Amino acid sequence: MIRKCTALVLVLALLLALAGCGQKAPESSGAESKAESKAESKASSQAAESKEPASSQASESSGGVLRIVTAGKGSGIGFPAGFIGYYERIYSDPALESLARIGEDKSSVEPWLAEDITVDAEALEMKVTLREGISFSDGTPFNADAVVKNWGYYVENGSNRFKNVESFEATGEYEVTAKLTEYDNSTILNTCVEGGWMVSPTFYEENGDDVVYTTPVGTGPFVCKSSNLDSEIIYKKNENYWQEGKPYLDGIEITLCSDSTTAMTIFKSGDADIILFPDTTQAQELLEAGYHMLGSADAYFPSTSGFTFSSGVEGSPVSNPDVRKAICYAIDSEAIVEALGGGLYQYTNQLAVPGSETYNDQVAGYSYDPEKAKELLKSAGYGDGLTIKATGSGAGAESFFTLVQAYLAEVGVTLEIDLVDSAVYNAKRMVAGDDNYDGLIVLQGAAVKERYFDMFGESPTHYARSMAQYDDMNSLMDVIKFSTDEEEVHTALMDFQTKIIDDYCLIKPMYISGYLMFATDSVADSGLMETHKGWWTPADCKLQ
Repeated sequence: MIRKCTALVLVLALLLALAGCGQKAPESSGAESKAESKAESKASSQAAESKEPASSQASESSGGVLRIVTAGKGSGIGFPAGFIGYYERIYSDPALESLARIGEDKSSVEPWLAEDITVDAEALEMKVTLREGISFSDGTPFNADAVVKNWGYYVENGSNRFKNVESFEATGEYEVTAKLTEYDNSTILNTCVEGGWMVSPTFYEENGDDVVYTTPVGTGPFVCKSSNLDSEIIYKKNENYWQEGKPYLDGIEITLCSDSTTAMTIFKSGDADIILFPDTTQAQELLEAGYHMLGSADAYFPSTSGFTFSSGVEGSPVSNPDVRKAICYAIDSEAIVEALGGGLYQYTNQLAVPGSETYNDQVAGYSYDPEKAKELLKSAGYGDGLTIKATGSGAGAESFFTLVQAYLAEVGVTLEIDLVDSAVYNAKRMVAGDDNYDGLIVLQGAAVKERYFDMFGESPTHYARSMAQYDDMNSLMDVIKFSTDEEEVHTALMDFQTKIIDDYCLIKPMYISGYLMFATDSVADSGLMETHKGWWTPADCKLQ
């Protein structure tokens, strides 16, 4: 315990000299969904019926203009097929909608613009039946032809959400049928949620990429009046929105700032109702001042942070499982998470949100045990110590590895922190990059089973070039991806967590985080960070 306290005192002193821990950049919008694991998967339209607003205090005719200030800029808001992150989703949500959404349980899929979606695993066919009577805000009918064109935009832009889709066509005015190359449990969410955002094909074809990227024209509750991605996005109420009586607001104004300090000044001065993406230091300040934190870190597509090892690099000390386990035992993960997030992050010992469908209560993980760490290092031939490198990008990575560094020093492990720019970091962590990482590298991933394929399985895209591969792991990934037996999938998920943590110690997840967002008491039913971190419910939002 003396060692633990000493390490933390040193670490916290060092952190005072570092920049405040910022939030991670948004991950790329990958394929994520709750697996539809029956022979015929189905998202029922009954589950997607419009819910009554949750707040009884706000009038349904509340009106007013919601003012949002944000510390993150988007690269484009009007063309979902070109989105690279979830900031863009949040900024475009007032105007754009998808075929399906994540449900209130934060994992299931519910139709939205679609009325019914089914996947037949045996016939390798997906059928999407659309709601009738909906139009885009420019008057273009929302029908099967519009969906086919939008899906075509995704395919033309190289989206991986349609990788198991052979073809698709309109088989009726309000019906689209897709032929599949193979059954995949995430098909509905890949194509109808992540690849299901609809824009007016008329507006796109008449105006081209440059205009569309900055001007979202969809079926949503608001119409984009003007947008400048360097300063502000202005929305006005869509008087012809398909949900009767909505939206409640007259408009939405989003102010885009180049830094979080400016955004904080605007919010605290009373010139905004919501602030998006403050860093953790600012978030603590807002909590202490009594502002309301929106949603929770476990909203769908929750971010997982920690580090992974170059376990597959020959000659690397961490290619030895005992060395990897020693490093994990040497650090007090829960104390580090508290020091970094001050209660804003949720500790985890595996690649899952505690209590979720993919979380395994039987995973032991690695409690803080420096003596055990020393024993493992000695048995691995490193009783006299060793030196390893840790790679990351940005002030957040520096703060994180500085904490880890202090703990490792107490068991004879010297951690050399290598801070690189984001391009170099991505070149090291991406399988398609051109440089291996050695030692430790910051882990940025999502604690949902659809993203486990980023690192594991037959065609991983992240970290795997320097990570050891195991045949039994690949077999589990096949079950998780293709099996139509729910119990078999669940068992495979539990085995997966045990193997990557307890058996092979391939990665060291430490905490779950989402986007930080705060609001004044006047905001009700925004839906921000409630079901999915990348979208909200502008049609239901009210000012009270």
